[in-house]
Amino acid sequence: MNFAGREGSETNQLQTRRIPRHVWPCMAVMLFAQLLVFYATRLLLPYLPQHSFETALDAAIPVRAEWIIIYYLTFVFWIASAVLILSESRAYARRMVRGYLIAMLISGVIFVGYPTTMTRPVPPDTGLFNILLALLYQMDAPVNLCPSLHVLITYFCIRAAMGSRIVPKWYLPVSWVFLALVCLCILFVKQHVLADIPSAILVGELSVRLAGLGKERK
Repeated sequence: MNFAGREGSETNQLQTRRIPRHVWPCMAVMLFAQLLVFYATRLLLPYLPQHSFETALDAAIPVRAEWIIIYYLTFVFWIASAVLILSESRAYARRMVRGYLIAMLISGVIFVGYPTTMTRPVPPDTGLFNILLALLYQMDAPVNLCPSLHVLITYFCIRAAMGSRIVPKWYLPVSWVFLALVCLCILFVKQHVLADIPSAILVGELSVRLAGLGKERK
């Protein structure tokens, strides 16, 4: 197989701002794995005991409905990051998909092996932010909380980007700031508790290392 020609073709695509064709099936596999873990594990939860990592500090954190905007913007960040990083090369895309599958597998095992839940407030039915928060609560029950997939996937994208040669210089500092906002966001909208954050980063780091991602490339 002409790997040199393939790499050259991908480089030309990036130079002309075209997204390489291999990006789309990779994203489809990653999305399928995420949805499978997110929904399939919930079928077992009614038969499993639920646990809680809530602390007094978690209870003291106030609800800030306006942070729901960050929560929804995270989906945009994931898509944009995946397209950018997967465009690096076919080889790097395969490693990224492998790492993502590892992350989802570990998360799924934890979701079933030690299911967690939490208490959530009832948001007022007035105001745009409260309506968006209530919509989130309707779509996503307070289960499968640890590790937080919002933190995990955001962290995974950043670490995977560290091994890419085509990610712009501004991406990493901006993304680290965004990760910090995501960590605050999931607490202020009462979607997760504090313990869900370090567990997500731990799973993300483990999956990156197992897949050989995130090493600085020159």
